[in-house]
Amino acid sequence: MPVSRSAPEHTTAEARLREWGPLFLALPDALLVYGSLLLGRMLHAGDESLSHGTEGATASLLVLGVYGAALGASGIYRLSPRRVHLSDLWRVGGWLAGAWGGVALTHVIAPATAPPPSVLAVPGLLAPVGILGLRVGCRGLLAMSCSTPTRSSPDPSPSGLDLSDLVPREPGAVDRTALEAVLSGRTVLVTGAGGSIGSELSRQLLALEPSRVVLVDVSERTLYRLERTLQANGDRNGLDLCMADVRDAPRMDALLAHHRPDVVIHAAAYKHVPLMERHPVEAFHNNTQASVQLLQLCEQHAVDRFIFVSTDKAVHPSSILGTTKRLAEWYVRTGSGPMRCTTVRFGNVFGTEGGVVPRFEEKLAAGEPLPVTHPDMERYFMSRTEACGLILHTLLLDTAPTYSFRMGDPIRIEWLAKRFVRHWAPHVDPETMIEYVGRRPGEKLSERLVRDDETVHATEHPNILGLEGPVPYRRAVLNAHLQRLRSAAVTPHTPHAHLRHLLLEACPDDGRRRTNGARASLNP
Repeated sequence: MPVSRSAPEHTTAEARLREWGPLFLALPDALLVYGSLLLGRMLHAGDESLSHGTEGATASLLVLGVYGAALGASGIYRLSPRRVHLSDLWRVGGWLAGAWGGVALTHVIAPATAPPPSVLAVPGLLAPVGILGLRVGCRGLLAMSCSTPTRSSPDPSPSGLDLSDLVPREPGAVDRTALEAVLSGRTVLVTGAGGSIGSELSRQLLALEPSRVVLVDVSERTLYRLERTLQANGDRNGLDLCMADVRDAPRMDALLAHHRPDVVIHAAAYKHVPLMERHPVEAFHNNTQASVQLLQLCEQHAVDRFIFVSTDKAVHPSSILGTTKRLAEWYVRTGSGPMRCTTVRFGNVFGTEGGVVPRFEEKLAAGEPLPVTHPDMERYFMSRTEACGLILHTLLLDTAPTYSFRMGDPIRIEWLAKRFVRHWAPHVDPETMIEYVGRRPGEKLSERLVRDDETVHATEHPNILGLEGPVPYRRAVLNAHLQRLRSAAVTPHTPHAHLRHLLLEACPDDGRRRTNGARASLNP
């Protein structure tokens, strides 16, 4: 059974029954095959070619053996009846048809060892109907026996799950005293401040009491909500909330000139993988081009520290989102001069808007099954509080160009879905509330936090790792590649497929196609 590597499921009699239950249907299957074979013999009792006694027993064993092997090979005994779908029934039906053909062929080769076609016609028809009908009936009975939560359920919705409820993990402590000293008298600007990461960064920053905190976001709704939240917490002094689009270079130039920040934390980004697969132009403009522009503006305005918030999806990416973030990572590595540029890379933040956790909660509240893309899909998770605390702690470090966090072992999404079902509806079998929907475009079964060409070393913080690696490309090379991408993005009527090709498969150095997913490495 798929489980989290961090927190294995308790072995119970119920769990064992679910695991071995499909094998209990092997006996009814054998009875159906044998019964249909007997019926065929009865209907053809006068057939002289039908053997009795030892030869009849041998023929029956042959039929049972071939049908049993076909059912085993089809995988039906590894699948709970409640998880059987139409595609599974078609697959099993194909194996049963092959079993019938194999026995019929045996009769042609050695007539004495197999029943004649006139007898085989009955199990050839009735056995598949009976075996497949048995699964359909069991699934229906199991579905009726398990009540599911609905909107009209009298049980109140339980409180939400935290990551600490699922995985025993001690959050990394942050040296508040040292951070207060570093930020004293300084101005910090945060982009994407209204998002899940940006809003938590804003809250923690204000608690550290820098001279001024400038919070930038393009969304009126999220910025207003953030202002209300911070003011309700008493955080008013030294706070500026600015509505601005990080893609608007003149506007960001004016903001930097006015506020003159010492530290810029760039958290603004699009983060939804399937949505960005459909909108590569917007992903490039927001995740790559805006990051490049902001970095250049920060250099011009003598910002002391630039922190780029990245994602594990940027490591050997298979998606538009990951590729656009990787391009921005590469550009951050070209930073030169007095401004210190660092990238902070980590996995999923538990409970963030648009993530799997709110999605599961919405589905359970509506009494609907939880969508799981694949039984083996797994992700790294970290609490929002810990992730933002560690981002801020990197302000105290200066030992690596890129930092990643210790996030524990990845958690299987299927296991997470089962835990949510048990939390919301303890009386419901989790198997009945999971729907496998298939991998979406751009998704990988698992993510990585470190590239192949990066080496890992410890830092003074136990939960922060320093990553060292060669500068992938010179800035001039990246500028030329970005110009090709900009041209493809702004040219009217250019198919998205062309930009996708440039993003996913073209090398920044000369635009040639990558080979075997390899990446060129150039000295700066």
